[in-house]
Amino acid sequence: MKHLSLLLFGALAVSGALGCNKPTADECRQAITNMEKLLGTEAAARNTDNEGEVRRCRGGSNKAAVTCAIKATSVAELNACAFRSPKGAK
Repeated sequence: MKHLSLLLFGALAVSGALGCNKPTADECRQAITNMEKLLGTEAAARNTDNEGEVRRCRGGSNKAAVTCAIKATSVAELNACAFRSPKGAK
């Protein structure tokens, strides 16, 4: 039983360490909102549900790129963040 507990604890520790570089949903929403503002598309975006984009951000972005996108004050800065990538691009 002790070995099983240690194995489970180790698995949780590893999975926690691997997932720590993922942005939160709120961070993704902030980055998407800032991106829309910088691109001038916020008026059109108000009429749509961005939760699909939030999920895509959480799954495909890292904290550094999202933080950079939140802080960007120009399209050039946003492009330097590696936050905007074409759909399907790997």
